[in-house]
Order: sequence, then C-alpha cells, then structure tokens
Amino acid sequence: MNSHDQAPAIPDRFEVMANINLDDPELRRRLDDIAHRTADRLGQPIGLVSMVLDTAQFFPGSYGLQGWLDELAGTPIEWSFCVNAVNTGTAYVVSDASTDVKQSTNPLVTIDGVRSYAGVPIVVDGAILGAHCVLGSDPHNFTDADLAELRRGAEEISEVLRSFLRQG
Repeated sequence: MNSHDQAPAIPDRFEVMANINLDDPELRRRLDDIAHRTADRLGQPIGLVSMVLDTAQFFPGSYGLQGWLDELAGTPIEWSFCVNAVNTGTAYVVSDASTDVKQSTNPLVTIDGVRSYAGVPIVVDGAILGAHCVLGSDPHNFTDADLAELRRGAEEISEVLRSFLRQG
C-alpha cells in the first residue's frame, strides 16, 4: 500500500486542544451555559464539558460542581467516567455506579457520592477531545431522549470550540 492509498489522518486530539484557548473567559462562560442547560433539561445536579488528557481530565465548562471538584475543576484519569466515551467514541452510561462493576470502587462514587453518569464524545475536526456529560447523586435510567439532548449539547460545544480555534 503506498502513501496515497492511506486514509486521511485524524488530527491528534492534543494538537487540536492546544489550538484552543481553553482559558478564554468568554469560551468558559459559553461552555458553562451549555453544561447548565443540559443538566437542567436532564434533571441532573451536575453538567460538565470535559477535556481528556493522558493522566487527567479537566473541565473548561461546568455547572453544579462543589468542594474540591469545583476548586480543581478536574480529576485523575483513573477516576474519569468521560475517558470511556473518549476511548470508544460512543455514549457511556452508568445508571447506578454503586453497583456497576467498572465504577463501584471509583473514589467519585465511594467518597463523593456520584451514582449516575451519562456522557457523549465531543468531536472537533475529527478528534475526540472529551465528553459532554451529566452526573447525579441518585441512580438514574437515562433514556434515548436524554442521550439525544447530550448529543445536541456536544454538537453545540464542538461549534463553540471550533470558533475559538487559533488559526495556524
């Protein structure tokens, strides 16, 4: 197979992230607004826009975070629910994290009381950067309509992030 037969390369998510000023106050305000709106529409106390790195995730947009999560605006990658949506490129849903084989020992569950999670990938220029998600303190069965609402939010987040891309 020669080089012109190969599929076009998907940009590295870190390269795409590096070209977005994620500290821009206007960007953060807009992401916070989307996180707030999605949490309200899904009846959940927390809405997030996460960016997933190799060793951690951080939240350039959030609604409803309290305590250390609000102060740090991120977690180690080992605690990340969102990394599952990033790695698979599909929605990741946990109806009851306290009984979920993969999440029941997660400190966000055992210490911080997270009981439910639903998140979908955020894609910019073909790269999966993170996830748009909601978290709850009670078990919750998320519906197809809930996931559709998350996807609408993720598409809006992608458009907002694209508008903040630095032109190289």
